[in-house]
Amino acid sequence: MKKNIIVGLHTFYHDGAIFTLNVETYETRYLKFERISEVKGQYYNDLNSWIKYLNHIGYSIEQVIDVWLVSTVNFLYESDLNIKHSIQYRLVDHHVAHIHSGNELNGLVIDNIGSQIDSFTIFKKRQQKLKLDSYNHFSLGGVLDNLWNRWFLKDKVNSKNTGMYAGHTMALHGFGEDYSSLIDIQNKGLSKEAFEIFKSKFKDISTEKICNNYVTSLHYYWYKKIKRHLKNYFTKKDRISFTGGVGHNIVLNTMLKKDFPNLEPIPHCGDEGTPIGALFWINSITRKAPNLKVNFKSLHQWDENFGYASKETIKKVAEYLKQGKIVMWGQGWGEIGPRALGFRSILMDPCVENAKQVINDKIKKRIWFRPYGASVPTECYKDYFDLDFESPWMLYQAKVKDPIKFKNITHVDGTCRIQTVGMNHNPPYLKLLREFENLSGYPVLINTSMNLPGKPIVGTKKQAKIMFDNSQADVLVMGDEIYTK
Repeated sequence: MKKNIIVGLHTFYHDGAIFTLNVETYETRYLKFERISEVKGQYYNDLNSWIKYLNHIGYSIEQVIDVWLVSTVNFLYESDLNIKHSIQYRLVDHHVAHIHSGNELNGLVIDNIGSQIDSFTIFKKRQQKLKLDSYNHFSLGGVLDNLWNRWFLKDKVNSKNTGMYAGHTMALHGFGEDYSSLIDIQNKGLSKEAFEIFKSKFKDISTEKICNNYVTSLHYYWYKKIKRHLKNYFTKKDRISFTGGVGHNIVLNTMLKKDFPNLEPIPHCGDEGTPIGALFWINSITRKAPNLKVNFKSLHQWDENFGYASKETIKKVAEYLKQGKIVMWGQGWGEIGPRALGFRSILMDPCVENAKQVINDKIKKRIWFRPYGASVPTECYKDYFDLDFESPWMLYQAKVKDPIKFKNITHVDGTCRIQTVGMNHNPPYLKLLREFENLSGYPVLINTSMNLPGKPIVGTKKQAKIMFDNSQADVLVMGDEIYTK
């Protein structure tokens, strides 16, 4: 069999994924392991298990020229290197893979830990300009994840899935106040001591309020820190990619956007995007595919294509939504990144009485303070949200202009994580929003990911049907098929 495939691979610790390039056709394919395995954060510490995902996307090991493996700290020590094939593995630095997963020459990478005990790196014209180590500069994501484990997680789990709970803790930001001047996390960012020092500076305030203030203060602390470092290298005009797991933090993203209007977190900014960066890095050297670029709007999971809804189906689904039904909405291929963007989504009318609680009780089972995001057409998002730029990947928050009417999507601080939907990215979903507007008067829908608690977003029709049968959702749409209860 002809060797014509180059592989980018991230398999260790958490969020394993594969990205392939056909050197003859320039076709690329991407798959996050969990979309098929149904294990959230699926990873493997051996170099054999990933081959089944290569097979799933349509290739065999005999076609592989070589594998560009994203490295992590101590992976050789903890990994099973009993390799059962003769493919050559070449290592790619973790943060280098992050920066090359976007199209910009300038980049900011913040994650828990990279290949060189690093957690914070700035690249200018793809050249490293600043690198901070994780011993003295604990990632915000790592700290938030650690706090969730200490404050909320009753059953302690293996914490190798670092960052899995950081977004949960982030929601507490809206309940607190900024006391970032009291933060002291150098050399003890992940320790209980850091919080205890902060807590000792307050009198006659409940522990709950202090916890909220701590999360809020951590965000402002990191905002000021990032802003200070970026100003040493960039102006407001510079285009900057924000990658690493912390790029998923909508609070930080929205803050930084005001100071650096051209800073953009990419949809696959977490470790799931590093296989993409690994291949684009080697391509920048070898130029095997000279015109290759990361097209965020066409990049997708190679899970299962659900097909697309017809005009009649869209009209019927809009009617279900207006009736207050919970709709599981599956279209085309799955989204890349962790956000549901109208391809694997659970939808509901945001103006149904207690809609947030209904979704929580019947499907998502989230802790009470975590909010839900919403989708709105790009052409009219400013009518409903106070935001000066588009948010196609659901990576920013915005003030809700009518928080009483849209209380189910309004967080305690008056904001909502929004997705702006355009025709060139997701036509069926945009048409659904418009059809819903014809019935309701507003083109806004609650949008959360199609998954049950503790499970990843579904990747196949079979998974979607099982989820539908085991939840209290009212309607399942897969392409042009509609199932009801």
